[in-house]
Amino acid sequence: MISLAYRSIVLVFSTGLVSAQPAPRFHSDPGDVWKFNQTIFLPYTSQFSSSSTPSVHGSINGHSFTFPVDSGSTGLMIGQSLLPGLKLTSENEGEYERGWEFLDSSSLLYTGRFVPLNVTFFGLVGSQATSHVPVLVVQQVLKCPGYNATTGNGVCAQSVESTASEKHVTYMGVGFGRNVAGSGISFGTPDHNPFLNIIAINKLKATHLRTGYSLSTQGVHLGLTSTNTRNAAWVPLSKGATSDPRDWGELDMSFTVNGVGNYHGKAIIDTGIPQMFLQSAPIATLPIVTIASGPSPLEHTRRVTNGTTLAFAFPNFEDGIAGYDFVVGDENFPSQPEYIQPVTSGSGPFVNTGRKFLFGFTIVFDAIGGRFGFICLKCSS
Repeated sequence: MISLAYRSIVLVFSTGLVSAQPAPRFHSDPGDVWKFNQTIFLPYTSQFSSSSTPSVHGSINGHSFTFPVDSGSTGLMIGQSLLPGLKLTSENEGEYERGWEFLDSSSLLYTGRFVPLNVTFFGLVGSQATSHVPVLVVQQVLKCPGYNATTGNGVCAQSVESTASEKHVTYMGVGFGRNVAGSGISFGTPDHNPFLNIIAINKLKATHLRTGYSLSTQGVHLGLTSTNTRNAAWVPLSKGATSDPRDWGELDMSFTVNGVGNYHGKAIIDTGIPQMFLQSAPIATLPIVTIASGPSPLEHTRRVTNGTTLAFAFPNFEDGIAGYDFVVGDENFPSQPEYIQPVTSGSGPFVNTGRKFLFGFTIVFDAIGGRFGFICLKCSS
């Protein structure tokens, strides 16, 4: 079966299986990006793949790094020993704000200090961009199962033995809307986002740069222009949790299951993972199957059942700015997630699409205009 069904109101998808909705008034508004001409393209360090988080070349204090580009988190973490010229001691660490990051997937808690640093990103033919952000210089990594991200405040009540070390920590999150109430991610704000704090392009002050970026399967554009946002279908975003004018909430979406329901919630287009997380609870349940996840009969996990038809719309089916639909398990669909994990613990419908979404759309975040753009790759006029 083939379910190659991407939709955009700017570009109608080519197979004709799904028709685009009428275009609402704001869909193709270019805004004032034509006023800005500073931009840089950062190619990925290797070919985009579902098997790994894309990354770009960069440096801090003259030390080279490969920075993962994770659009599902916010902030830059570097192990202290990877920055030998930076000495954090009991005498001086009080000068810097204490910080932490907890990763649910590994139960690892990273703690350290936020140190303001210049971060350089390298583009093509010697081009470069400089960002100035607080970098979480990690001093300790603890395996902390049961850590409560909302109330933990970076303190592990009871850690377990682990081989994790700060010597291997290099991580960069460039996402938005991560500091929602109750998330415990108080540092997930625009001032910690390396892609939103560009101060220079090719050593020239970033005075004509539209703050924002696009992510594709080829790389990253920092700084939005009329050229790199051409054919974008725009979804407006709601204001974020802080007064920072670059702070915007998560993307609105709706989805159906086997043509039934219309579940409204939030979406993350997350380049940090290959799978999809999907929640329809408490409104409805998803068709699921339980499978073994280890050698013990007690080790099992749940997946959304193959053959289930899912349809997504951004921001909703009524406006229909962009969307896609597919049959779970159809290997012919480019954006088929590695697997789909049903979620029931959140407050309402939600989807994290995973990185394979980029096989169908280039995505654009306009931090000044408060909007999210979709440039369809599998559509035709």
